[in-house]
Amino acid sequence: MPNLQVDYLEVENGRGGSRNEVSKINIGEPDEMGIGGFCMCTPRLIATIILIILTGGLALVFITWRKDIKMFCLYTAVPLSRARKILLTDNFEQVFEEDVIWVGERPSYFVNKKIKYVWSETGETFQKLKTIQIIEMYGDNLIKISVPPILYLVIHEGLNPFYLFQVYTVVLWSLQYYWKFAVIIAVTSVVSVTVSVWETRRQNRNLRDTMKSESKVRVVRDNKEIVLSSVDLVPGDTILLPATGGYTIECDSVLVEGSAVVNESMLTGESIPVTKVGIPDEREVFNYDYNRQYIMFCGTEVMQGKAKQGNYIKAVVIRTGFMTTKGELVRAILFPPPLDFKFFSDFLKSVYVFLTLGLIGMGYSMAMWIRNGGTISEILLNSLDILTFVVPPILPAALTANNAFAQRRLQKRGIFCLHTKHISLCGGIDVVAFDKTGTLTEGDLDLAGVCEIKENQFQESEPNPSRLPTDSLLIQTMASCHSLIKMNGELTGYPMDIKLFEAIGWELKEEPHAGLNPEYGIATPTLVSPPKNIRSGGQLKLGGFAPSNLEIALLKQYPFDSAVQRMTVVAKKKGSSNYSVFIKGAPEKVASLCKPETIPQGFTNLLQYYTKQGFRVIGAAVNGLKPGLKLSEVNGLSRSELEMGADFLGLIIMQNLVKKETYGAIKELHDADIHTVMVTGDNILTAISVGRDCELVKPDQTIVRVTLAGTDQFQVQYTAPETETASIIHDTTQLKSLTGDSYVFACDGPTFNAIMTKDPELFKKIVHRGKIFARMLPEQKIHLIEALKNMGRQVIMCGDGCNDCGALKTAHAGISLSMAEASVAAPFTSRNVNISCVPYLIREGRATMVSAFASFKFGVAFCFTQLISVLMVFYIGTEPSDNQYLVVDIGLAAVPILMIGNTAPHDQLVKRKPTRHLLSFLPMFSVVSFLFFQTIAYMFIWFYVQSQEWFVKYQFVSDLWPPNSSYEQTNIFLYACAAATIAAIIFSKGSPYRKPLYTNGIMATWTLAAVSTVIFMSLYRTEDFAERLNFKIAPHFEFQVIAVIGIFVNFCFCYLWEIYVLDGFLFQKVLPWYKDNVRGPNLEFEHLEKKLASNPSWPPIGEISTNKEKGSTEKYPGYPLPDVAASINSKSQFSVEPVSTHTSRKDKFLKNPTKNMRRRDSDGSKLLSETCENPESTPVHITKNQISENLPIHTAIEEMAKQHESNLLSDPLNLSGDRLETAC
Repeated sequence: MPNLQVDYLEVENGRGGSRNEVSKINIGEPDEMGIGGFCMCTPRLIATIILIILTGGLALVFITWRKDIKMFCLYTAVPLSRARKILLTDNFEQVFEEDVIWVGERPSYFVNKKIKYVWSETGETFQKLKTIQIIEMYGDNLIKISVPPILYLVIHEGLNPFYLFQVYTVVLWSLQYYWKFAVIIAVTSVVSVTVSVWETRRQNRNLRDTMKSESKVRVVRDNKEIVLSSVDLVPGDTILLPATGGYTIECDSVLVEGSAVVNESMLTGESIPVTKVGIPDEREVFNYDYNRQYIMFCGTEVMQGKAKQGNYIKAVVIRTGFMTTKGELVRAILFPPPLDFKFFSDFLKSVYVFLTLGLIGMGYSMAMWIRNGGTISEILLNSLDILTFVVPPILPAALTANNAFAQRRLQKRGIFCLHTKHISLCGGIDVVAFDKTGTLTEGDLDLAGVCEIKENQFQESEPNPSRLPTDSLLIQTMASCHSLIKMNGELTGYPMDIKLFEAIGWELKEEPHAGLNPEYGIATPTLVSPPKNIRSGGQLKLGGFAPSNLEIALLKQYPFDSAVQRMTVVAKKKGSSNYSVFIKGAPEKVASLCKPETIPQGFTNLLQYYTKQGFRVIGAAVNGLKPGLKLSEVNGLSRSELEMGADFLGLIIMQNLVKKETYGAIKELHDADIHTVMVTGDNILTAISVGRDCELVKPDQTIVRVTLAGTDQFQVQYTAPETETASIIHDTTQLKSLTGDSYVFACDGPTFNAIMTKDPELFKKIVHRGKIFARMLPEQKIHLIEALKNMGRQVIMCGDGCNDCGALKTAHAGISLSMAEASVAAPFTSRNVNISCVPYLIREGRATMVSAFASFKFGVAFCFTQLISVLMVFYIGTEPSDNQYLVVDIGLAAVPILMIGNTAPHDQLVKRKPTRHLLSFLPMFSVVSFLFFQTIAYMFIWFYVQSQEWFVKYQFVSDLWPPNSSYEQTNIFLYACAAATIAAIIFSKGSPYRKPLYTNGIMATWTLAAVSTVIFMSLYRTEDFAERLNFKIAPHFEFQVIAVIGIFVNFCFCYLWEIYVLDGFLFQKVLPWYKDNVRGPNLEFEHLEKKLASNPSWPPIGEISTNKEKGSTEKYPGYPLPDVAASINSKSQFSVEPVSTHTSRKDKFLKNPTKNMRRRDSDGSKLLSETCENPESTPVHITKNQISENLPIHTAIEEMAKQHESNLLSDPLNLSGDRLETAC
C-alpha cells in the first residue's frame, strides 16, 4: 500500500524568535498569511483608557474597528514563543486577531477560520495541523458551526460605522427637538439591527443543522473492531463500511479494500454516480489531489459497495472536521475572500471626501450663525447637523436591496446565487470560458459507429455494433471496460458507458455477496454476458447465437481518471486460463500502451478525419496476461505492468451535438464584444470542429495551432490545421492577413503547460489570443483562469462537471450547470442546463452595477442639494421646519434610493460595458454637474423672489423654533424638493443596461406621486397648508406658475444633459476616442493586444522538419468512408459531391458506409481529397513528394512502416496528448 501519510507538517515559514522579523505561515498556499505575536502591555492599557475618557469614547470606536490599532494600543510585539495574541494578515489585507491557547509553560495552538495551528518547537512557529498527532490536538470530527450569542451580535452590529452614525444623528436631532424623524430613525435602526441579528442566527442555525452529521462507525483500533461515534474518528483510523450502501461518509478516507459507488453531487454538482476503488498496492507516494479516485469524501453518499470479502469495505481516515473537502467548502462559505469590486473601496474613499466637505460646511455654518447673532446652542447644533447631510446613511441598505432584487430575478430564471455580491462582478465581464461536453454540447453522447481492426487494417465502419460477432474483442471491451452498476434494476453510471453497453445489448449481473464462484474459482461480484436469444426483428448477429458459455467476470477496476486519460478493467472469461486487461480511453494514450505492430498504418489519418468533424473518438485495447497467474499475483501487478504491450482493437466513434441554445448565446456574447474561450479535456481537433460549428471561433478568424516541435528542447511551432493543405504553411502568404483579431490560437494541455513553465511572455500571448484549449487537466483550467485575471480580464467560467470545480471557484463568477437548486461548487448554479444563462447573468450584473451607481449618485445628489439649500438659508439665519424635513426625508428620499435597483436588465447585451469605477471621471462629473445646475436654479429663485415688489426681507429672531417663515426659504425648499425628484428620474435611466423607468412599478408610482407633490406644494395657497409647512406663500399666483416653469426647465435641461450629453456624447464617443488616441492601453491585455495587432509577422507560421526520405512511395490504407468522403463519385475521384451543412454528423456518418477511401498511385503522383481532412474545404491536388517533404512522422509509426516495408501517409501522432473520456 502506498504511503498515505502525506499531509505532513510544513515548516516553510520564518522562525518566530525575532521580534522584528516578519513571519509567514502557509507559505506557497492560497491561504498564506503574515503572523505576529503580541502580549498585553500594562502601560499601554492605562494610556488607552485615559485616551478613551478624554475623547468621549471616540478612541474606543477606532480600537473596535481596527484590530491593528487595538494591538498597537493594548499590546506589545513579542516572539511567537511568548505570544498570547496572534495577529494574522492574509493576501487580501484582511486582519484577524486570535487567542493563543497555552498548555503549561508553552503555547499550544490557536484557531483561525476553523483551522487549528499548533506550535512546533523545531520550527519555533505555528503550523497548520496536518499530520497524525494525539486525538486531543485534532479534536472532534465535526464541522461545528457555532451560533453567536444575541448580545455579541447586537454589540458587533451596533459598532458598525453606519449605526454609530445613526446614533449620532438621533442624539443631535433630539437635541434640536426634531423628534419625529429622530424616532423614525431610531425605530428603523433598532428594527434593522434586530432583523440582521435574527437573520445571522437563522443562517448560522440552518448551516449548522445542514452540515452537522453524526453516525455510528465500525472502527479497527489495536487490531480490535469497535463501534464508535463518527465524532471520535481521527486520521489513521481504519473504518469498516457496510457494502449495502445508503449512508453518508463522515470523513475523508482512502478506500483500501473493496469498491463503492458514491454520489458526490453535494460537493461537485455532478449528479452522475462515481465509482471508487481500493488503492492499488503500489509503492508510490499518495497524493490527495491526483488520487481522488481512491478517496471517499466527507458528505458524499455511498450508494452501493462491493466487499472483497465479508460484508464490509475498508477505508483509512485521512482528514476530519474542517480539514476535509466538505469542511473546506463550508469554510469558503463562512469566510469568503473579499471581492475585487472597486465600487466599495471607491465608496469609502468618497465618504472621506464628503466628511471633509462637511467640515468645511460646518465652518461656514458657524460663521453664519455667529454673524446673525444666534445662541450657543443654535451655533453648535446647526453646525454639527451639517455632517448628517454629507453622508447618505441609507446607502448601504440600498446596495443590499439592489442585490436582493437581482437575486430574486435570477431565481425566477432558474439561476441560484451563493453570494449576492458576485452579481455585481458579472457587470464587468469581458471573457467567458466554456467547458465543451455538457456545456456547449449535449451531455449525452450518441454512438455513431465503431471501426474494428482485422489483419492490421481498419474494417468498414459499423454503425450498429450489435451486428458484430460476440467473440469480437472490441465488443468485449465495450461490454467490460466500464464502472456501471444496477440500482433498482436500472443501469447507473456515466452516460457514455451506458450508451456503449446498451448498444451491444449485453446483460450485466451483480453478485456482490455470492462468495466463491466455482466456475471461476474466485469471487465474481460482476458478470457480463451477451443475450442468449435472437435480436429483435428476427435478425441474428453476424456471429450467430452467442456461445452459451460466453461470460466475463469483472474483477478489478481502475476508474477513469483525467490525469491518465483512460480506464482499465481486469477481467476473466469463463473457462479461460488467463486474465484479460481491457483498456478504453483517449486513442493517442491507448495507442502509446500498445505494441506498434498492432496499430494500423492509417491510424492517425482516420483519427484526424473523425475528430476534425467534431466526433469524439475512443480507443480500445486488450492485453492478455500470461496463463496460470493467480488472482493474487494479478493484484500484485502495477497498472503499467497490466497495460503495457496491449493489442490495439479499434476506434469507437461518439457523436456529441451542439446544444441549440449554444448558437444564440455565443452570438449574443460576440455581438457584445465579449471574448469567448473553450477549455476542454477533449481532442483538440474535435474541439476546433465544435468551436467552428457553434461559431465560438468566428468565420473570418484563422485558427493557428500551437504545438511543441520536439521533446529534446523547447521549440514551439505554429500550424494552421484548417488551411487548404490541412497541414503546414510554408509562408504566411498562403494565409489571409494575420493582423488584428483575424487569428486565434488553439493549444493542448501539454503545450500549454510547457509554455507556461518555460516562456512566460509567449504564454501571455497564447492566453490572450487563445480560443481553443484542449486536453486540459483540471489544474490547467485553473491556471488559464488565473492567467486571464492577472492580465486584467474579468472572467466567467461555465461548466457542468467535477473537473471544472477548481476553475469555477477561481473565476470572478463561476456558473455550474446543474439540476440541483444550488451547489457549493460555484457562486452561481443554473437549473437550465445550457449556456443561455450566461448572457442573462451578464445583463443582470450590468443592471445591478448600474443600479448601485444610480443609488450612489442619487444619494449624493440628494444629500448635497439639501446641504446647499440649508447653507443658503443659513445665510439669513433661518432653516427648514420639522415638517419640511419629514416631507423631504421620508417622502422624497427613502423610496427612490431603495427602489432604483428594482428595474430589470435590458433585453439586449450591448458592446459598451458600464463604468466600473465609482470615482472615475464620468460618474463624478455627472454628480458634480447636477449639483452645479441645482445651485444655479437655487440662485435663480433666490434672486428672483427678492426682486419682486411684494418681497419682505426676513427678520431673524434668535432662539425661536420654528423660525419665522420667509419667501427665500419657502422657494428654496420647493426647489430642493424638485431637485430630489429630478435626480431620482434622471439617475434611474434605463437603456442600454436596464429597462425603462416605467417598467419598475413601485418607482414609476413614486415618480408620479413625487411630481404631483412638488407641483401641489408649489401652487397650493391655503393658510392652513402654509402654517403646517412653515411656508410664506407669494401673494401673486403668477409668481408660483413661473417658479413651476423654472422647475420644468430645470428638469428638461438636466435630463437632456444626462442622457444625450453625458451618456450619448461623452460616454459613447468622447471617452472611447480618448482611450484609443490619448490615454492608450491601460491594462496588461490591452498593451498586449496593441503589440500583437501591430506585428503582422507574428505568429511565425512555417515549415516543420521531417525525417521522411524523399521519393518514397505512398500506400494509403483502405478503411471505410463514413462521412462526406463517401459521396465521392466512384466514376470520377476528381470531384467531390457537396454535403449540406445542415446534415447532422450522425446522418453523414451513416451515408454509404460501405465505400472505402482507397487511392491508387498513378504516374508518381496522388490525388488527395480535402474531404479526408476537412469536408467543407475545396479538394486540393498535391504530389506525394510534397507531402513527404512536409509531414512529420512519429518515431513509432516510422518503425512500424519499416517493419512492414511500406510507406505511410500520416499526420503527427501525439501520443503524449491528454483526453477526458467521460462527461466528467
